[in-house]
Parts: sequence; structure tokens; C-alpha cells
Amino acid sequence: MSWIWAAFMPHPPIVIPEVGRGREKEAAVTLAGLKALQDKLGLLPDQGRPEALLILSPHQPYAPNSLFINNSPSLSGNLARFGAPKVSFSLKTSDRLGELSRHLTDQIPVLTGEAPDLSSDHGTIVPLYFLSQVFGPPPEVVVANPVGLSPAQSLNLGRALAGWPGGKKQWALLASGDLSHRLLSDGPYGFNPEGPLFDQDVMKAFKNNAPGALLADWSPARLEQAGECGFRSALTMMGLIGEAAEEISYEGPFGVGYGLSWWSLSQD
Repeated sequence: MSWIWAAFMPHPPIVIPEVGRGREKEAAVTLAGLKALQDKLGLLPDQGRPEALLILSPHQPYAPNSLFINNSPSLSGNLARFGAPKVSFSLKTSDRLGELSRHLTDQIPVLTGEAPDLSSDHGTIVPLYFLSQVFGPPPEVVVANPVGLSPAQSLNLGRALAGWPGGKKQWALLASGDLSHRLLSDGPYGFNPEGPLFDQDVMKAFKNNAPGALLADWSPARLEQAGECGFRSALTMMGLIGEAAEEISYEGPFGVGYGLSWWSLSQD
């Protein structure tokens, strides 16, 4: 098997000290969860550094009715728009991108395009900030956005990835996504009762290996009311691992749900 670990990670810039400037402490549960994930990675060979990393970010370009795959040979960007220009990454795209795209095209709609600037994609930069503290500079990557897919297609994307040999390399999946943005009346989009229910159901589905329940229960109308951005990333991870994931942490201190779930090939 080519997949050695997968992580569903939130991407709030405020949890990075250079951005939060003290307010990151209000997300103490998430920070503790990220530290726990770092500790788990540190126990793996090479501190969990894969040979290649597939990143699913809702903040890559959107491709209607398709998975967008960024085929720019290199990508770079920083968090200057959040007041932290020194938080930056330069990434090299995997030479297996073409092979992966062809494999997926047989099963889901795929659109490729070049978008080398990561500066608007905190969905990639924020998780990498914490991962790179463990295994150093990121490996080669493939960066993609699943938001154009339907939920069912997102689950099938994960299953298609599970059947891909990975070009004889060891891969990991970073499934980036925040959960509901409607948890608090003073949150970014106000409160909707579907928000807390959505977060509860997604985290439960990870623990129970039950993506089918999410597809059955969450219609497009309910998803709109929940105000989510990470649903498709979560479903793809569930489809890939095909078994229960470990919940590391969950909270919603700023009106947005931050869920962290993890799976590794070596876990008990």
C-alpha cells in the first residue's frame, strides 16, 4: 500500500502565533490537538515524512463539477494577507501528477490548471506550518480542490485514491478543511442550528467509519445551512482509508468548527 497516513486538519490562520499574536490561545484545544498529531507523526519512520503529499484544499481554484488539480511545476506563497509574510512555503509538484490525474479521470471528472501562487490558499499553508515542524521541508506535493465534486463523487475520489499504487512511492493525505462556520451568533456567518449538528455528524462518521450516513443525511440544502468548507475533504479521506479514524480534537471557539482526525497504516 502506498498510503502511510492521512489527516483531516483545520486551517484557521489565527492558530499560527505570527497571525494570532496571542489570540491563538483561545483555540487551546486545537493547539493541543495539533501538538498531539505532531507527536504521532514523530513516532513514525522519518518523523512521518512521506515521499509525496496529496493536499486537498478548499481554497485552491474552484472547478465546477470537477476535481481541480494544480499542475503548476512549483508553488509558493505566504500569509502576508494575514499579517505574517514570513510564514511562507515553496513547494515542488510531484512528477507523478500526470499518472495520478489519468488514474482519477477514469473515475471522476478532473480539471487541471496552473495556479502557482499559494498566497490565497491558507488551506494549504496553515496545516503545512504544523506538519513541517515535525518532518522539516515538505516533500513533493500534489495540490487539489475537491469542492467542485458532489459529496458522492468526493467519497469515490477517496476510493479511487486507495486503488492507486502511487508510483511506488509512499504517500500521505492532508485533507484540509474547517467544519461549520455557523456555530455562534457572533461568528463569521452567524448561528444556524444545522452547524453544530453537521460538526457532530462528521466527527462521528470518522470514528465509526460511516460516510454513508453523511451522504444520506446531509442534503445540499442542509449543507448550505451548515456553512461548511471541509465536507468533501473529509469524505475523500474516509473513502481512502476505508476504516475508522482517530479523533484527536474538536472545538469551535470563533464560531467555526475545527476538527482534527488521523489515521496511519501502523495504527492499532
